[in-house]
Amino acid sequence: MEELLSIDASSVQRFLRRWYGAAEGASDVLLDINSCAPDQLAAWHTAVALVDGPVTFQDRPVAPGDLEPDCRGMLEFWIENQNSCFWAVDLNDERLQVFIREAGEKDWTGTGEVLGDFLLHCTVREAVIGAVSKLTIFVDTEEADEVLESFQPLKFTALGSEEPQVRLWCSGDALVRMAPPPTGYESPGEQLWMLTFAAPSDMGIERYASRFGHEGVTQAAPARVELPYEPPPF
Repeated sequence: MEELLSIDASSVQRFLRRWYGAAEGASDVLLDINSCAPDQLAAWHTAVALVDGPVTFQDRPVAPGDLEPDCRGMLEFWIENQNSCFWAVDLNDERLQVFIREAGEKDWTGTGEVLGDFLLHCTVREAVIGAVSKLTIFVDTEEADEVLESFQPLKFTALGSEEPQVRLWCSGDALVRMAPPPTGYESPGEQLWMLTFAAPSDMGIERYASRFGHEGVTQAAPARVELPYEPPPF
């Protein structure tokens, strides 16, 4: 997935086309986008409109027609699914750095990402979360490098709504979300990573499922730890 390793203005559209089968061009898409929206944000909404189905499954963008800056020029454009975090850009900032604030707070804090990178980051993250073809395994921290030997880490750091250790990886045909396991998934003395493999098709994920001894598995499922309750939905 070269578009995720050498990022440019076309990366979002190329990734969407690869993952969801989006159309080649955007000339026939007309959206009610507030004129205040930066070009990168308008281009993201246009690219998403070409996809035949949803591309966000947990967090969500502000609807194009509802984009409106506040009195300080902060344009809120992305919302965490429980309305606990909000992301915005400062329209007075030429770099379009992304800021975050928590619900109930007035001050914005910089995330270290600029708008184009943030939109690609969230698009990839949502693709893993919403993937139909995926597999979740738990591995010892010492085994993670071997398991991920065919993958490359993406440049994105964790969102402010995630654990700071969360990272995203890609291979030529799949994505991985690497995160600490939920509470209760580690036995005493164990140190595990939760790795969620996702692919745009069942054939892609079967390659990894068979590699880890889970032939026929195309949905998220725990591998190393048996628990009396359901595995995480991601």
